[in-house]
Parts: sequence; C-alpha cells; structure tokens
Amino acid sequence: MEYENVYALDDEHPIPNLDVVDVNTVKKSGGSDLFIVVATPLSDDHRSLQRLLRKIERYLEFMHTAEFRAESGISTIENTNIIVKIHPDSAPAVFELLERSKPWVTDNDANLVIDTQL
Repeated sequence: MEYENVYALDDEHPIPNLDVVDVNTVKKSGGSDLFIVVATPLSDDHRSLQRLLRKIERYLEFMHTAEFRAESGISTIENTNIIVKIHPDSAPAVFELLERSKPWVTDNDANLVIDTQL
C-alpha cells in the first residue's frame, strides 16, 4: 500500500481524518484534554494501527504549536491528556499498541488515557 494512502482522508475508516483534533477541552487552570474519538471497532490491520499512531503523533505535534500554547499554555504531564475514546470491541492489538504508546506520549509532555465508555 502506498505510504500516502495509509494516511489519506478516508470517511469509511474508524479514524477518518488524521489532520484534525477531534475535541480539545481547554482547562481554565492551563492544559487540555484532547480527545481522539474512535466510535466504531478498530481492527488490527497494519493500516488501522498506522493511522492510530499517526493520529496520536499529530496531537503531540499540535500540543507544541503557538495556537495550542495561546489557548492552553505549555503542556505538561500534570495538565494535558490525550484521551482515546475507543470502541470497546476494537481488536486486542489496538489496546496493546495504546498501552505501549503511553511512555512515548509521557515523553512528549502529556498522558495517554484509554477510555472505552462511548
């Protein structure tokens, strides 16, 4: 599969657009809760896993923009969360990948939270 096709806009995929923040809740005290919403089950095929990682990566990039800092201040693990609201029937490999991604997100000044309550 072509590299760009993995990341292309795909309205049929559980993660349709990798280049937008689904929800950003700015905290009055500084920081944000940034939500990735995966409302339908995500499978463990290579494309889906790559799209999930890319979505997280785009959120981490956003956290270091002037736009984010103007609204939320500087992100820290104390004030910023990336919350993945994921369908509970997603493949086990998806949850394993999310768990393995937690240190990566922490190293980039946020927490990764997995939430199966849709």
